[in-house]
Amino acid sequence: MTLEPEVFQGTTEELSGWEEALISFVREAAQSGQAVVVSTETRSFTPEEAARRLMVSRSTISRRIADGEIRAIKVGNRHRIPYAEVRRHWEGSMQTMSRVVAPDIEADLFGD
Repeated sequence: MTLEPEVFQGTTEELSGWEEALISFVREAAQSGQAVVVSTETRSFTPEEAARRLMVSRSTISRRIADGEIRAIKVGNRHRIPYAEVRRHWEGSMQTMSRVVAPDIEADLFGD
């Protein structure tokens, strides 16, 4: 997508703060000869997508949703898991794994 600053000339009364900030950023970049790349990021995942990212089964995700370990949003009769929730669960899993394997690593490095 190419954003031309000239398109945004005129009134900005109906624009929100983030829109004005984006337009200002694009204008400044264009004036200095830079390109602006706009990308998207997934805001929520299906249970299948979350399972792939967390390297567990879909049924594990379903159990964790049912147990309240993973917060999900119901959209119709389907679950959607926010990106931040997948990230929180992954970070928590990594911390738990670190605590579990730390004694073994210490024993390997320094002996019993």
